[in-house]
Amino acid sequence: MTWHQEGGIQIPNPNGRKGREIRRLIVLICLLLDGCFAWAGPPFVTDDPETPAWHGWEINIPFTLESTPPALVLEAPLCDLNYGFQPNVQLKAEFPLLYVHPSEGSPQLGLGDTLVGVKWRFLEERERSPQLGVYPQIHLPTGNGRRGLGEGQPSYILPLVAQKSWDKFTLYGDIGYVVQTRKGTRDFWYQGAVLMYELSDGLELGGELFGNSAEEAGGDWALAFNLGGQWTIREGYNLLFAAGHSLAGESTTAVYLGLQILTGILKKRGSANGQ
Repeated sequence: MTWHQEGGIQIPNPNGRKGREIRRLIVLICLLLDGCFAWAGPPFVTDDPETPAWHGWEINIPFTLESTPPALVLEAPLCDLNYGFQPNVQLKAEFPLLYVHPSEGSPQLGLGDTLVGVKWRFLEERERSPQLGVYPQIHLPTGNGRRGLGEGQPSYILPLVAQKSWDKFTLYGDIGYVVQTRKGTRDFWYQGAVLMYELSDGLELGGELFGNSAEEAGGDWALAFNLGGQWTIREGYNLLFAAGHSLAGESTTAVYLGLQILTGILKKRGSANGQ
């Protein structure tokens, strides 16, 4: 199944039916892990324009389980580093460790493709206007494609992100375009939206709807949802959790559990400059 971003993974014999199923499953894993956030991204797929504190860090360490019968894939863990280079600029580097257990063949364990990017929030949220930003990223082919742990070619992600908060609600979303260079793939559009609600001090819950056009020749469009949230364990430490299922395409179930570590001066969601 294909989702909002390709995940930088290639399975041997991609033209075979089993190979396509397993590769698409791993793509979903990487999507659910891809962050772009000062909270968005993990545990959701959709990005927002928030950035870490100036000169502060956001470190996400998630574990995921993905099931598209009869295949199973684990990511344990992903190292997702985000740095507040400027008050409205974030630098990102993401290093996944993949464990692939296909229904046929031997399990594979190793480093996947590396994701790097820069987020720039060019418009701050005000009473009558949302936050807006751009978040270009690139997947570097650091994984071993012969073992099914990498694409072997780079890909480029070009999104526009937005967010607006009111009372205890926050709505954010993205729309973007992915340029792929590996043979047999095609460029595609993706989009997503998340609505969050502050249930209590330190606990936020929300839902997400996201999808994309076909990312390979002869492929289909995809649509899925997630339900999840964030629980503040103590200042600077958050527990991220989510679970979701496909609505269109292959039947896929995803579960996400991760720890988020924040440094620097922390701000509450929606408290952008000018509010």
